[in-house]
Amino acid sequence: MTRIELAGRRLLTGPAWVALAVLAGAAPCGAQDSTVVDPAPVATDHQLRQKYIWSKLGIQGALRATLASGLGQWRDSPEEWATGGTGYARRFASAYAESAIGGTATYAVARILHHDPSSTRCECSGFARRVGHAASAPFMARTRNGTRVLSPATVTGVLAGYVVPASLWHPAPRGGRDGLQHIATNLASKIGVNVFKEFWRRR
Repeated sequence: MTRIELAGRRLLTGPAWVALAVLAGAAPCGAQDSTVVDPAPVATDHQLRQKYIWSKLGIQGALRATLASGLGQWRDSPEEWATGGTGYARRFASAYAESAIGGTATYAVARILHHDPSSTRCECSGFARRVGHAASAPFMARTRNGTRVLSPATVTGVLAGYVVPASLWHPAPRGGRDGLQHIATNLASKIGVNVFKEFWRRR
């Protein structure tokens, strides 16, 4: 099985490493598309705040934390937290905090740069261009005039949402590795959902 090791510690294995390879290939797609003007309306500050903060703190954030903590409970991950009620509570609190931290970081960076990191459907034709648009969406944002540019907002949110918890309260020494795996899985899932929505909406 493919894996990466650093100082004798295994960081990524299997799907996580493949996901990172896919993500690395998505960035050039975004760079090539940076001069495109997207005619879709740019989200207002209120809309961004609703999407990236309040949705993470509200019902959506609670549901995500419930699913994530349930999966962690089933996998007994991290093992140090056990599988009883206390372990589930720790996993739920961790997942909820990850979502809140990530959403807040995304919104903060987007507002500072006046970017809208929301994904939109490609106003183009051709299978390859549409797939490239969807795959690069997690790395792209739109300026106030609709121009698509590389943006650190979403990536910052993902990094903050997983690296901060992994560094502060996930059991060592596995915290950093788990954070990288979470990041790869999260971004890969975003790309998958974007590709699905890109073609589903055109039916």
